[in-house]
Amino acid sequence: MDSGPGQVVNTRRNTMRLKGAVGRGLSLLLLGSSLACAGCSSNGNDKDDSGTSNPGPVETNVVKGKVVDTAGKPLAGAEVVADNQVLYDSNVVGTTGADGTYRLDLGKAAVTWNASARFQRQYNGKTYTFNLHPSNPASFATNEGAVRDFSWKLTGEKPDGGNYGSPVLFNMVAYENPQDPDTALDSLNVELTLTPSGPLVDGSTGSPVTAHATRDGNGTGLHDIAVGRYTITARYAPSGKAAQPLVVRVNNTGSYASSVTADFAAVTEGVYRIDLDVDFPK
Repeated sequence: MDSGPGQVVNTRRNTMRLKGAVGRGLSLLLLGSSLACAGCSSNGNDKDDSGTSNPGPVETNVVKGKVVDTAGKPLAGAEVVADNQVLYDSNVVGTTGADGTYRLDLGKAAVTWNASARFQRQYNGKTYTFNLHPSNPASFATNEGAVRDFSWKLTGEKPDGGNYGSPVLFNMVAYENPQDPDTALDSLNVELTLTPSGPLVDGSTGSPVTAHATRDGNGTGLHDIAVGRYTITARYAPSGKAAQPLVVRVNNTGSYASSVTADFAAVTEGVYRIDLDVDFPK
């Protein structure tokens, strides 16, 4: 279907099952009314991350916008979803054209929507899926319409929590430091250095990353790394003491060495990780 500048494919999936947040007693007749949603979104004054107004006016019953890559260039082939917040599995889905634009017709049902976007990239023989960063994450009503731009970010915090980057985690195999057996090991004293081996997933030239490990609910390591192929080394570097080199390997794979080169592996779609074992040299 030709839907404007981006040659957008616009698909509606509509099953008349109310989402759990809405009681079964809600009459579906209400969906055809002109009920407005106060405070659901702005009135056409959305801004992108640089503070520039989005191109084109807001249209009622439509969500539209532009998707750009990490360099700010139009990103073709990104999937944009307008998620109906009232009816289950009643989303509108489109794909950006060569100019990075999309335009989705929401119909006339008096409901609210959330917009999201994602993009797939082939890299080193694997397919990676990335959630894109919204210019404005607020929901909006059908009769208001909205402009929602998206951008591809390799790292940084997501509006709903978590990071756009992926973690490099490790398992500390050793039980004691052979040079200091009387002091308990602390995995937070491990320092990792990640040196890009070739371009990153977006084609850009990455820079080496060196940092001490931190810990969160996923494990111990570095937690917001741009997807790429990295050569990784490790040291045990407690504050105030001489650093000691460690040997590394991909978790439960092969022999230990002074460095290992690894790609991120999929945990689930859109979630990627490098898992390592680190040890003191024998």
